[in-house]
Amino acid sequence: MDVVKSPIEDNHCTLCKETGVNLPATCHCIECNDYLCNDCKVAHSKIRSSRNHKIIHLGELSDEDIQQQLRSQQEIFCPIHKEKVIEYFCIQDQTAICHACTLMEHHGHKCESLSKAAEKMKHFLQEHLSTLNPIIIRQETNLEILQYQEKNIKENGVDTLDKVEKWGAEIQKKVNAEKDRIKSEIITTTAAESKQILAAKDEAERSLATLKSTKDIGNRLIEYGNDAEVLLVHQQVMESTKQLTAQKQSVKSTLHLGVDYESTVNIRLTKNQTMDSLMVMPEYLMSFDAKTKMDKNHCFFTGIACLPSGDMFIIDSSNFLHGNNNLKMFDSKGVLKWNLPMGDQVPYNVAVTADNNLMVTKGDSSKVDIIDFRGKKVKSVASCVSRCESPSLAMKGDTVILTGSNKACVYICNKNLQARKIICSQQFKSPHYAALNHNYIIVSDYAHCVFIYSRSGDLLATYGTPGTPGDGPGKLNRPYGVCIDKYDKILIADHQNKKVHLISPRGEFVKFVLTKDELENCPLALAITPEGHLVVTMTNSLVKMFKYMAIF
Repeated sequence: MDVVKSPIEDNHCTLCKETGVNLPATCHCIECNDYLCNDCKVAHSKIRSSRNHKIIHLGELSDEDIQQQLRSQQEIFCPIHKEKVIEYFCIQDQTAICHACTLMEHHGHKCESLSKAAEKMKHFLQEHLSTLNPIIIRQETNLEILQYQEKNIKENGVDTLDKVEKWGAEIQKKVNAEKDRIKSEIITTTAAESKQILAAKDEAERSLATLKSTKDIGNRLIEYGNDAEVLLVHQQVMESTKQLTAQKQSVKSTLHLGVDYESTVNIRLTKNQTMDSLMVMPEYLMSFDAKTKMDKNHCFFTGIACLPSGDMFIIDSSNFLHGNNNLKMFDSKGVLKWNLPMGDQVPYNVAVTADNNLMVTKGDSSKVDIIDFRGKKVKSVASCVSRCESPSLAMKGDTVILTGSNKACVYICNKNLQARKIICSQQFKSPHYAALNHNYIIVSDYAHCVFIYSRSGDLLATYGTPGTPGDGPGKLNRPYGVCIDKYDKILIADHQNKKVHLISPRGEFVKFVLTKDELENCPLALAITPEGHLVVTMTNSLVKMFKYMAIF
């Protein structure tokens, strides 16, 4: 509805205008909403009823607080009865009206005073607007994540370009070295064969001279020799001719430099061979002690997960008679943000959902806790697996993998933790940890083996020997955490051997990413941050981070 407001921008004295005099105003009374000249200001200040009114100079009217006070005291006039001030609110028609409206257009309607109705409406609006608070918080969080990802993308882009530049330089160095080797071989071979050819040439020239000389002697003997000379010399000429004709007079018809270009120029710039040859041990970035003053027992970090922002969630489990039954959140620098005690329920592993909440498994419980990133429990969800020991999980999109060390099965579930498929195998002894991406499901078995499945649950490969511990490529001793990098390479925490293996999706050993020289203690859980850094929790309560993503 349109309304007519009383003017507040007239710069003439309100009181003088009523007497027909237009004098410029110098100030304004907030309570009376009148403009005053200097004389009226003095008079206004002497009247008992107005002497305590707040009077401001016109220059102050630009102040936002003053403008707000003026607006709150403006009279609003009825658009129908333009001389009447709006004083009421019609509840039935949900509109502000004047006194005349209550007697005419809104006669018989339930009305209430403007101030009372406004107070109710303010309360209603406040409640309505409060529903926006969680949405605002969520959007602020999303914005922070996007800003963090934007920063990481730029930094990773620069870092990757630098790696590619170094990789190109290394390849060019190898190409140049191979080129120099081939050139040197060509020069050496050419010189050797040129020497052989020169010697053969000298021999051929001597042989030709002898042949011509013998022939010339024979011809002269025939043409000019007397009978006695012919009979005396012919035997010598015949013997010489016989010797010369017995010699091999042929030479090589082609020049062979001794360089097989198909086999010699073999740098093999294939993706896997060249990239793997350039892989180096991960660069140590940092470590932090995740044990806090609140922890009474020795820490045992069985689970770790990362947010897109780089924040880390770590499970401190008492599943093995030590640990503190806590869920902890650290920022990307290892600074503790909060610590959530889990009570008597023994937490074991943690995964991040699509909406950045957390799923936490608990020992001997069929339920999984859903916790928001501020450490507040949202709800508990009943899973399809009951009374698991060391229950672990992994999540990607709407798919959740559940395992338990006392279960000879792995459960492929939907986001509501209801089983879509159950993988059972006689080879399972104690399935312990799981990881998955868009292509593969990885399960580590405490009995020295890792299983690689397709997303549909078909076994593709195994790594290690079920039931038989070992140390070295293709051998494991109590594997714990597993994770998959963006190239589908699989990382395995080889607990007892104090190593981290890198293998292909075909179960082929690639290299040891970390050994006891870098780890110093037994690795437990693994995770890869959004920047591509490898995070490892260990039995001495330390968490170590390595710059892992070499080009390969």
